[in-house]
Amino acid sequence: MKQVFRIITLLIFMGNFLSAQNQPKFSGLMYSDFFYNIDNTTASKKDQNGFQFRRIYFTTDYIISDNFGSRFRLEADQSAGSLTSGGKLGVMVKDAYLKWKGIFNGSDMILGIAPTPAYDVSEAAWGYRSLEKTILDLDGIVPSRDFGVDLKGKLTGDGSVNYWLKIANNSGNAPETDKYKRYSAMFHFKLAEGLQATVHGDYASKGDKLDNFDHQSKSNNQFVGSVFLGYKQKENFSLGLEAFTRSIQNNFAKSATTALQSQNSFGVSLWGWASLSEDFKIVGRFDSYDPNTDADNDGNTFLMAGLDYRPAKNVSVIPNFQYVSYQAKDAQGNSTKDLVARITFAYSF
Repeated sequence: MKQVFRIITLLIFMGNFLSAQNQPKFSGLMYSDFFYNIDNTTASKKDQNGFQFRRIYFTTDYIISDNFGSRFRLEADQSAGSLTSGGKLGVMVKDAYLKWKGIFNGSDMILGIAPTPAYDVSEAAWGYRSLEKTILDLDGIVPSRDFGVDLKGKLTGDGSVNYWLKIANNSGNAPETDKYKRYSAMFHFKLAEGLQATVHGDYASKGDKLDNFDHQSKSNNQFVGSVFLGYKQKENFSLGLEAFTRSIQNNFAKSATTALQSQNSFGVSLWGWASLSEDFKIVGRFDSYDPNTDADNDGNTFLMAGLDYRPAKNVSVIPNFQYVSYQAKDAQGNSTKDLVARITFAYSF
């Protein structure tokens, strides 16, 4: 009887030990602001002010075995499209994927709702998602997530050249509703200490579009190409440049009497930050975006600056402002712009 008791005790101990090795890791972050709309293209929003959550994450990472891991992440924010039917703060599934580590030498496979290759590297280099999205995300060029399968890893043994391939639904976090897919590829180059670059291509197949001029159905597929170049000198300063071009087949007509033609877009973003002391950094960014290079008065420029104060590890208080100038004029022919002042609070655990 004592022997049986010892075996049971040993099995319980081993089970608890193994379970402890595979305990899920919980993490999260929150971005919130106090904002004041100094000026706004929508007159009713001028002088609007208040507190807001722009992002809340709660993430569970779990190591299943030596070769398999998983992530489940929930996101909430107070943007209009994220609220519940009752107007409350809504919660959505941001990530839900299985990772097969080392499916072959130097490469992993990911299956599920996971990041797209478009700006994962550039967003990490930018480092201030707490203030704003990177330009491809901000202007809705490529979704940040999609449900599909990824293959990513090293092309060189030292990791100086890496790749990322993805085929996905082209539905973002939403369920699939058609037969069309999105195909992405990104190559990441570590050129020297602190210097890196990416080249990215993204092809989204879509259903045909009816041309009201000649009543013909025409292709409406989309191609995006982008590049990123970044340099970081330890925690002293960092600079980044990201640019993209997008072409959507047969997506607009110059007038009701002309046939559809391709819509071409272009955008460029330049940003940087520098340390003033151990606790303070200054950060700035400039974007220029033209949604349709063949149309007039549809572009905008974006300017942002802030002072990042870090009173503790993983905590930032960032007074900042955002200024957006639009090419489009108002009814009186005056320039239109948005100007918002904020105090951003960012913290993670």
